[in-house]
Amino acid sequence: MKKIVWAILLSFTIVTWIAPVQAARTPYKIGVNLELTGPWAEVTKTLKNALVMEVERINKTGGVNGRPLELVFEDNGFDVGRAAANMTKFTRDKEILLVLGPFEDNLQATTRAIAEREKITNIIICPSNPMVRDLKQKWAFNMAQSDIIVSQKLVDLSLARKYKKALVFPAAHPLALSLADYYKKFGEEKGMKVIISQETHKPTDIDMTPQLTKLKPIIEKEKVDVFYASTAGPPGPIVCKNLRALGIKIPILGTHAFGFGFIIALGGEAMEGVEFPAAKPVVFDQLDDNDPVKPINIDFDKRWKERYGTPSDQIAGYGYDTIGLISDALKRVKGKATRSGLRDELENTKGFKGTHGMYQFSPTEHDGLSKKDMVFVRIEGGKFIRIKFPGLE
Repeated sequence: MKKIVWAILLSFTIVTWIAPVQAARTPYKIGVNLELTGPWAEVTKTLKNALVMEVERINKTGGVNGRPLELVFEDNGFDVGRAAANMTKFTRDKEILLVLGPFEDNLQATTRAIAEREKITNIIICPSNPMVRDLKQKWAFNMAQSDIIVSQKLVDLSLARKYKKALVFPAAHPLALSLADYYKKFGEEKGMKVIISQETHKPTDIDMTPQLTKLKPIIEKEKVDVFYASTAGPPGPIVCKNLRALGIKIPILGTHAFGFGFIIALGGEAMEGVEFPAAKPVVFDQLDDNDPVKPINIDFDKRWKERYGTPSDQIAGYGYDTIGLISDALKRVKGKATRSGLRDELENTKGFKGTHGMYQFSPTEHDGLSKKDMVFVRIEGGKFIRIKFPGLE
């Protein structure tokens, strides 16, 4: 009888000892809603690789608060319906604390609305339409600078170069059109004349010669002194190549999405001299020595090269920053981590050092980065070269 009693007591002791240990090891789950297939697949692959690399690094050192991080991936296939379905699925899994993505601007308004209704944090990495950001949603947080900030930075660059008249050739999608409109607004407020072309292009176009041929007489008649390719991805270098092939030699400005190595590889010599505002990871090795994010970029780039064999870039940097922000907020949550508790601590983030800059959030500001977290870049000799202007940066 005594043996039975001792056995019961021993088993009870073991269970009560194991239970809190298991509870401590229960992972913090993070939903990831990305375009893993479709036109953005290569970009989101980079982002996914960065997220995985950073989670594995943190977990190897004991996780956060003694608990590992776990990423739960869902592919939205560049489809708004699937993005919404993924978001809804994540909200119903009570172990999911927050959701990252989607990446593409067109899909974000829907997931933000679901996040607001279901009270779960939605971290948006890619720039999103300012009209959506202006909703000041309680549960949405933005990593990248808005179209407004990017356009202000590009106007700063234009004024530094003393451009007086610009022609904008936008892609026919919301992000590019928004960037074109804000460049015109801020440029004309500063005394520039900005013409937005009626000709546009699709993200899938492989030759813009017909549209650019129609624009050539406008460039000559209006005496345009700079051409702004308001676009992203492969169309950027295609525009530059087609423009130069037509004998148009005026300077070319690009968007912040020109800061990828494949842009130079695709455009070749046509990319020489192209300038644009960029994220700090594009030229991290050229940052000032006293810039607090320079050593973070150097370390991240080293680890990235060791694992993937290529230089890191701005998208990979967002992966590092996102996981870092989440981990930082989780460490500050008091008691059990809940969706609302994590949201509140993200909102209280002050001066978090990432690869892109110093992130600041507040109850009235859910945009993490500012204009000062961007730099000016010129493509020269097949490389990204940082350029500086007195009084601007």
